[in-house]
Amino acid sequence: SSFVAQGLFCMSLSCCAHRRRCRAPMTLQEGQIGLKVIPPKGGQPSPVAADVGMTGKDLKDLVQDIAKAAPETLLLFFQNGSRNAAKVAVDDAKTLAEQGIEDDATITIRVNEAEVSPGQSALRQSIAKSGGSSYYYAHANEKALPSEHRYVYGGAPAKLDDKTAEEAAVAQQESAPAVPISKYSWADEGDFVCIYVSAEAEGEALAAAGDGKGGQVSAEFGVKTVELRIKASPRDFALVLRNLENELVPEECKHRVSAGKRVTLKLRKRRQVTWSRLVKPS
Repeated sequence: SSFVAQGLFCMSLSCCAHRRRCRAPMTLQEGQIGLKVIPPKGGQPSPVAADVGMTGKDLKDLVQDIAKAAPETLLLFFQNGSRNAAKVAVDDAKTLAEQGIEDDATITIRVNEAEVSPGQSALRQSIAKSGGSSYYYAHANEKALPSEHRYVYGGAPAKLDDKTAEEAAVAQQESAPAVPISKYSWADEGDFVCIYVSAEAEGEALAAAGDGKGGQVSAEFGVKTVELRIKASPRDFALVLRNLENELVPEECKHRVSAGKRVTLKLRKRRQVTWSRLVKPS
């Protein structure tokens, strides 16, 4: 069955075979926690009831309809307490309890753009799996829209208030695929592994980073994942590393911006071993 804390709606794999939202408010059962799930493009969080014994991979299956993307393309981060708490990546292999995810935690969804293609979308997978009975079957034989039909002209533009315009711009920028940062170096520095993105290798990204004091640069660390994002227009720059050689201590990792020179990611090792490579081959 599905459960909701404090009378909110929820989603659950067991009761909602088609993952529709339940309409009858219920309470959480023993062994379950209530989560607030924020979709990739932001907006209001969706309440979700989850078993503390489920793994991070199971959680991706549970929230895939909120994300509107296939589970294998999702990156999940959790925050216990307030939305200002540190974000920590959700480990696919460990249970929610093992990772310390608490009741009322916030789950933020990111879609790894590098792994998403039109053929891999939830819509296409549904059609491939269910054929004519797919909810999306009307799209099965859709064709590319001719360029002359892609634009509509006429009418004066409606002025948005400043707040709405700003929110719309942020949403549009966050939904656009990021430009991958592909040129970087790294070194084993004893207790830490350091990753360097230099101005010589990634000049546009470093120019967008500035001195980093205006929030242009952010980094999120997981046990075996790292994501660096540099805000820019019209598209952000991003370095996403998954399946690192060894485990990190996420809360002791940090980033530093040296204006006009480099961005450094300082990764705290969980075990004192020498890294022979940064990422394990898939």
